[in-house]
Amino acid sequence: PSFIASIGAHAADIITETMTARGYALRIALMAALLLIMCPLPAWGAKAAAKGAIPSTKRERKEAFVSGNDGTTFTEVSAIVAIVPLGAAARRALDVARGIRMNAKGETITGSGAKVTSAAHGIVADFVFLVVPAVAAMMSPEVGMPAAAGILSLVLHVGFRSIAKRDDWSFPDGVSSTFGDESKPHAPRPYLAAYRAAMTLATAVAILAIDFHAFPRRLGKTSHHGIGLMDVGSGSFVLANALVSREARGVPPTKECHFGVEPYCLGYNLVVALHNTLPLLICGTVRAVTVYAFDYQQPVEEYGVYWNFFFTLAAVCAAGQLVKIPPKFSALAGALVLAAHQHFLTNRGIGEFIRGDTRGDDWHLLNKEGAFSLPGYYALYLTGVGVGNLLERSVLALHDARTSSEGDKASKAKHGKAGDKWAWQWLMRLGILAGWFWGAALACHSYVEPVSRQSANAAYVLWMMAFNVQTLCAFVLGALLFPSAFGRTAKLLDVCNRRLLVVFLVANASTGIVNVSTDTMEMTDVEAWVAVFVHMAATCAAAVAVDSLLASLKGKVKAE
Repeated sequence: PSFIASIGAHAADIITETMTARGYALRIALMAALLLIMCPLPAWGAKAAAKGAIPSTKRERKEAFVSGNDGTTFTEVSAIVAIVPLGAAARRALDVARGIRMNAKGETITGSGAKVTSAAHGIVADFVFLVVPAVAAMMSPEVGMPAAAGILSLVLHVGFRSIAKRDDWSFPDGVSSTFGDESKPHAPRPYLAAYRAAMTLATAVAILAIDFHAFPRRLGKTSHHGIGLMDVGSGSFVLANALVSREARGVPPTKECHFGVEPYCLGYNLVVALHNTLPLLICGTVRAVTVYAFDYQQPVEEYGVYWNFFFTLAAVCAAGQLVKIPPKFSALAGALVLAAHQHFLTNRGIGEFIRGDTRGDDWHLLNKEGAFSLPGYYALYLTGVGVGNLLERSVLALHDARTSSEGDKASKAKHGKAGDKWAWQWLMRLGILAGWFWGAALACHSYVEPVSRQSANAAYVLWMMAFNVQTLCAFVLGALLFPSAFGRTAKLLDVCNRRLLVVFLVANASTGIVNVSTDTMEMTDVEAWVAVFVHMAATCAAAVAVDSLLASLKGKVKAE
């Protein structure tokens, strides 16, 4: 143990030294990533563009298999994803029915007062209630989704009956609510953590499921216009990052030294942007190289010849760092950017250019889908920052309103209880906001331009806002119905929220391994279901293992 602790301490010293003013390793990595992005990829694009239109190879057959989708409806996409927060609420209800709850010290206890220490058991239950229903709803919307919804609703009913039988089922003051520490700015918000982790897990399911015949084609990514389940992944990631960004939470800008540049130096914001986007640039470059090396399928109509979503995230993140907009005006700035973007798509021919078959040898022509959709994603990010800041300020106002109106101890003892009118009013306002975005999205979809993830037009951006705010409402609702369960979030969601990058990378790596090693289009439905479940079990297990390992190393280093 001491040897392992010394290794961990030595590794921490190396990392600290690398991140100091003389972090030459990071500089070299950044230069290598930029060279890989800018230099060899145009040649790859020419090679990919020269492929024939008739599918002949395995890659071409898979690209044709996942392309040409016209999409489904807003209702079906919302219904499928609603299974995830429903599962989270049912998971809470299960603990309520079993008498498991949180006490005022934040400990998980049974009805007799004994502590619950089996974390593994809780994670397995989380997987059953969160991941299994999501797989069933996506792989079989006609049968799996109603069955999952029925079973989860039955568990909710049992939980409600258990609450009705208990007179002492309250939420003691001191137990963290789904809003976190309402009196403290910048505090972690469990409802945001649950939302981010659940959306990441749902995306991990879909990226492999799409490669099987068992997955309905209408739920895949749409080609030009349309509404697909997989279309929500990219927009949801951008919005999730915006909601928890430093700007949205009102966290002061960092004053750390990056790449040897001090905060008072000229160009510091540019250096900070490069520092924050470096992991995304490396991931995007590795993916581009891997796709080329393994002749992996990548429909050009998604992001372009060699562009991928990592580069989109990096560009949006860099823009958010370089262009400083006060959070209170961020939503307004997002609306202006979105209006300008839609104007160029509709009236200046950019939309027709993106949807057309024209693709030359220039960088912007090879990657027109990825490059010209950036303004839409940036508008989504700005709007998300504005909404995130509004949510943060409203939570603090919620605390002020509660403390000003609750003067007696009896009232304070019921702090956080399911009947707390202040929390329900907050949820109602969030629902009104979701309804407003839905109205705007449907209006743009019907009268301006149909939803297009390919160009990230106004209808798509507003749909992403409506869809994700609606999902947030569902998670908060489940937490308010069963407040004493967990106290914060499910263990699996908590772990995945801390290790989002691990979940995303392992899920992508697992998807690539399955596609390279097998012909997914030849697999039966049963084999597809088994593959997706094993894929998700491995992804969740990796997140839990990495989280436990890092926590153990951190504890040993502190002990030393």
